[in-house]
Parts: sequence; C-alpha cells; structure tokens
Amino acid sequence: MMRNLVVRLAVVWLLGALFPARADVVAVDSAESLTAALASASAGDTIELAPGDYPGQFTITSPITLQGQSGAHLVGQGSSVLLVDASDVTVRGLYITGYGQALFGKTAGIQLMPGHKNLVVEHNRLSGQGFGVRADNVRHITVRHNRIEGDPALSLVLRGDGVHFHQVEEGSVSDNHITQVRDGVYLESSKSIRVWNNIMGDQQYPLHLMYAEQITAWQNEARDVLGGWALMDSKNVELHDNWVEDAREFGILLNMTFGARIWGNWVANVRNPDSRDLFDGEGKGLFIYGASGNSIFRNHFKGSEIGIMMALGGEENQLYSNAFVSNQVQVKYVGDKTVMWNHCGMGNYWSGYNGWDLDNNGIGDLPFVPNDDLDRLFWVYPEARFLLDSPVVQVIRYLIRQSGERPGGVVDLHPMMTPPTGDLIEQFEKTL
Repeated sequence: MMRNLVVRLAVVWLLGALFPARADVVAVDSAESLTAALASASAGDTIELAPGDYPGQFTITSPITLQGQSGAHLVGQGSSVLLVDASDVTVRGLYITGYGQALFGKTAGIQLMPGHKNLVVEHNRLSGQGFGVRADNVRHITVRHNRIEGDPALSLVLRGDGVHFHQVEEGSVSDNHITQVRDGVYLESSKSIRVWNNIMGDQQYPLHLMYAEQITAWQNEARDVLGGWALMDSKNVELHDNWVEDAREFGILLNMTFGARIWGNWVANVRNPDSRDLFDGEGKGLFIYGASGNSIFRNHFKGSEIGIMMALGGEENQLYSNAFVSNQVQVKYVGDKTVMWNHCGMGNYWSGYNGWDLDNNGIGDLPFVPNDDLDRLFWVYPEARFLLDSPVVQVIRYLIRQSGERPGGVVDLHPMMTPPTGDLIEQFEKTL
C-alpha cells in the first residue's frame, strides 16, 4: 500500500510538472467586477481592465498581473488608489488619478506595501497630489516607462515625489517621464538601485538621495528644477553622463557624501534669480559641502553664477579633467587650507586662464589660482562688497600677486589648455 501511495504521488507530481494549472485571463469592465476579480484571483492570473472609469481603492493580494487596455482609468477618492500587498506582481497600462495630498499618510497612485519582492510597475500614467509610486521595505522592484505628473497648483514642498523608495533593496527606475512633483526620484535608506534614462522637470530635485548606498544613475535629463542631482549623507554612488540645465540652486550637490564617483555629467546655466537677496544664494554648478573621498572628473560646468563652491570641509576630494566654462565666478572656497585640484599631473580646464604651454603638452605651465585672500574676505563679509571695484582693492590685489607668496585656497597646478575630450584624456593616460 505504501508503494502504491508513493507511485500515485509521483504520478500526480509528474502530471503537475508536465501540465501545470493554466493561469486565467479575467476581463473586467467595472469597479465591482474588478474588486471581485482581485479577491478571487489565483497565482499567475492576469486581470485585464476594459476602457472606462473604475472609481475607488483597490488592493492586490495575490501574485498576478493587473493590466489595462487603452482608456482603463482608476479614479481615486483622495487616498492611495492601488495597493500592492503581494510579491510577484506586475501593474501595467493603467491611468491612475485622484490620489490626495496626505504625504505623511504615504498616499500614492500605486503604493507597494512592505515585505514583498519581485514587483514591476510599467507603462502607466499617474497624475495626483501625492506620491506617484511609493515603495517601503521591498526588494527587487522595477519602475519603468511610466508618465508621472504632480499638481502644479501646489507648492513644491507639498507635492509628493514621482518615485519614492524607502528601505528598498535591489531596484531600478528607468525610462520614466516625471514632471510637476516634489522630487523626481527620491531614494532614502535604500541600497543597490539603478536610475537611468529618465526625463524630469518642474520639480525640486530630479534625483534626491538620503542615507543611500550603491546607487548608480546615468543618462538622466532634467530642466527647470530647483536643484539638480542631490547626493546627501550617501556613499558609494556612481553618477555619470547625466544632463541638467536651468536649475536655480545647484547642478550637483555632494552633502556629507563619501566614496562617490561623479563623471561625464553636463551642467549648464545654474542661476538663481533671487540670489542678490540671499546669503550664498548664487546658483552653483557643483556644490561640495562637508563631503570627502569622492572622485569628480570629466564633467562640464558651464554658464552658472558659480562654477564650484566648497564649504564646511570638503577638501579631501579628487577633482581633475573637468571643464569650468564661462561661469561668472569659477570657484568659491571659504577656507584657509591650500587645496590642490589635480590627479597624476592633470588638472582642470578653466576658461579665462591666462597661462601658456611652451612644451605643447596640453597642460599650462603656470598654476591657476582662481581666488585670493580678498575674495574670501568679501565672501565672509558680504556687506563690504561695494569696495570690490575700488582702486585701493585693485592695488592690494596687485601687491598680493607680486609678492610671490601662494595664498591658502584652491590651486590647480596643471590647468588644461583646452576642454577635456576623450582623445585628450586617452593620450594623457598613456603617459602615466
């Protein structure tokens, strides 16, 4: 009897492996039928929404695919619209609106509940006051090819983020179009996240990191933002080949961030129209604030009020083969240390550098010193700026230069004669 039982079980298992239960495709066309289908769904099912409005709040509790035909519209009533409370779920092709402003209540168009994994949110359109996609304490999440819009009638700080990850591990955010939100992509206490090929605008920061690590972001574009790529209290970040233009506060911010590699980024026209009314309110291409151990190279900072500003430490960073072009002030460093911005004999390109290159190796023969002690004095005491153009100050500057003493501050010992290109970098590196 025992042998017969084992044989029967083996046959059942084999039949199940060869002929698995077929997942159903369930068509729904109303909010009531959608709620019923979600409640009775089995693992692997697909629930497909016909075009039309589906008012209410809906919850996924099984590993299924929820997808909409063109015109399928989930209409929220002020709370989160779609709650995903299961692993192995895909949400695709939906138009979701009506999620409210209760930011501290985590209100979102799509809210991914804690403890789950293998979640995909793709090809959706979301429009509301709260978070577009919010995930807390989940793993293996993909957010791609979505269009997320906030409410422009709200101030920036009252809007939700386009994509908000909190304690998320191993995820990706790609090919999304995100506008009129607070932050485009906000990653807090998250690890191993990739962010690429997103287009963002009309928001606070397109990428905002807080206590994050092992983040890679590349080929993202942003325009008309308060600030650009904001890396705060994070570590081991790769930020490369991103583009930001027409920001107001900064293009790239390194705030208490360590072990980051920042390269190949384009930052242009960071200008703050209210800078005259604010202390240190000028638009900064690169802002280093208390960050160290970072490598910053092959970036292009152009047409901003300040090319690079460094404050509250930040001297222990590698800065080389960057281009600082046509910024009103190339460098603003308030400190008394001497900071060398070179690496292996290569410095940076500074438009306005007046040195020469007698050996024709592409490196200037004279150091570039962007600021002197008087500059720092006027930064510390801005009320004395009216003296900047006085004859006495000009004479003092001349005497400082003639003294031959090198003041504390930024010094580029090997300034580049032309903006760095791939060919120039490759040629230089062969000589090392």
